[in-house]
Amino acid sequence: MYDFYPDPMASNCILCGTAISQGILCPNCDRPRKSKPAAAIALDSISPAIATIGNVVTAAGAAAIILDSDRSVHLVTDAFKSILGDITQVRQIEEALGISIHDLTKLSSNTISIRSRKMLLSIVPFSGGAAVILRQLGDIDEPPQISDVPRIADVIRSVVNRSIAFAELKGIQIDVSIPDSEERFRHHDKLADALGILVDNALHYVAAGGQIVVGVRPMEHKGKPILLFFVMDNGPLVPEHMKHLIFESGFLWNPSAHERTGRALFKVREFAVGQGGSVWADSKSGKACTFFLRLNPDPDR
Repeated sequence: MYDFYPDPMASNCILCGTAISQGILCPNCDRPRKSKPAAAIALDSISPAIATIGNVVTAAGAAAIILDSDRSVHLVTDAFKSILGDITQVRQIEEALGISIHDLTKLSSNTISIRSRKMLLSIVPFSGGAAVILRQLGDIDEPPQISDVPRIADVIRSVVNRSIAFAELKGIQIDVSIPDSEERFRHHDKLADALGILVDNALHYVAAGGQIVVGVRPMEHKGKPILLFFVMDNGPLVPEHMKHLIFESGFLWNPSAHERTGRALFKVREFAVGQGGSVWADSKSGKACTFFLRLNPDPDR
């Protein structure tokens, strides 16, 4: 049984003063808690989304840099400067680390080495830009070294590891629920992309102090084996009238809308259908929102 309702920890929003629960974001105005002094970011010069994420990484003391959608640098935290110095262009990061930063719309991570220290470089997209976050691997699980056809358990852990840095900044706990199995999946890269989209959406909607659980269960459907993946969280529920519409390719996601919907969910459906499976949102308990992804196991597993 997962505890989706952790004990509250008293705090107040730095903008409106509203009492908020455990985590670092106010559920009302989506701003950081008054847990650490942080330099505010001027809202008149940049988008509210960039200002919010900038305040989050600053308050958390993260080694991060905030980029606009056109790759312009808007914020470099002191922790990031202590590692790479004063950065004014993305090109400086690429040259210093020997990597290329291209797609700011896709959640990704790379293991790199800086002065004999193993670190995880994560690109975390949000509406209007992306955060580039550096994290020493000694503080978190190192992404598993997996073969060309990895175990499904390692695929799920890999997806969670890509998201854990941003989740911790928001005060969100991510857990995995995986049976002890050697089950493998030939299209593991596409599976990781699909699960990554579901986790990315959960991170957008779950408030500080919330929880996300990512897992899989081998089951039977009509006498045939299936793999039932799930991403479950205690964020808002998807409205009944939107449960099918959000998976359509023409659906336009509005990140600031009051109702929970989702971004790029049509890609998850296309993957599922291509594998003879399906995807759907469920909230029968009224307490958790769960996205299920049903796939057929590899025939030669």
